[in-house]
Amino acid sequence: MDSQKYLQKFSVSLDTLESELESGEDEVYSNVFVMSLPRSGSTLLTQILYNNTDLYCTNNFIARFWYTPLVGTQLSKLTIPKVALSEYESSYGRTFGIDQPHEFSRFWHQAIKLDNFENYDPQAIAEDIDWPWIKSKIINMNKILCGGIVFKPMEFVGFHLNSFLKNLKRSIFIYLERDPIEVSLSILRARKRTDSSQWWGSYPPGELFDYIKDKSLVEQVAHQVCYFKKMYEEKLLENSGHPQLLRLNYQELCDHPNEVLGKIKDAVCKNGGELTVDSLPKSLAKSSLQASSEEVVQMQQALKEASTAY
Repeated sequence: MDSQKYLQKFSVSLDTLESELESGEDEVYSNVFVMSLPRSGSTLLTQILYNNTDLYCTNNFIARFWYTPLVGTQLSKLTIPKVALSEYESSYGRTFGIDQPHEFSRFWHQAIKLDNFENYDPQAIAEDIDWPWIKSKIINMNKILCGGIVFKPMEFVGFHLNSFLKNLKRSIFIYLERDPIEVSLSILRARKRTDSSQWWGSYPPGELFDYIKDKSLVEQVAHQVCYFKKMYEEKLLENSGHPQLLRLNYQELCDHPNEVLGKIKDAVCKNGGELTVDSLPKSLAKSSLQASSEEVVQMQQALKEASTAY
């Protein structure tokens, strides 16, 4: 039996215990949700929040319990202490250490009914999403930990932002942006580093994915970036001035992380919550592009052409 199948069967066997950990609770703690394009600093922001505030995270241990997240959260609380990082390390979004932040992607796939990336239609599936279930899981995770959590669901929040805002009124939703050419070249490097034929990062909805999947590697990345950039911009415009939304920049995060923490704390407090900043991080080195001049020119042209489609 492979590891994924074992973990799934193990989680399913814990259904009764999961139910016992769930209770009808009101929203008490403030959570922080991070959304962005891939390679925009979302992992770094998540690590900074976990490391320098009283927020918890969905760590690499809890991530193994995507089907029974309350069981995983309880076990994590009992066995894994929150230890401050000496430095922020990750490899293309993957962190090291059992206590470190994880995207918790399998849980979010289950929550927003994402069975198949290539056929996913956010609008068509929206009415089938069980928001009371999602809200209950998050609130009960908060209850177990006695605190708020920093989540990194990325585009899963973006697809359904209005519903997240409606159902989680004490939460803050951060859009972290980065220069599109930097994002594009970093995604390109990630794909070349593994298997360039395989998609990497946020999947666009099925119809668009079908349109771009046979294009060149550079064109695929350009369309991916342009689509999600436009999607986030439209969501932010639609909810302009919403007190739960906060827009931040990757360069600002690297240069002035303590000021970024201050902005997040202010946003949490304005929405009736509390956030304790335990320590103030120093400025951080911005990741380098590591791209040839030819790749830069090709990507700039591809972005220019792709932007006209959205």
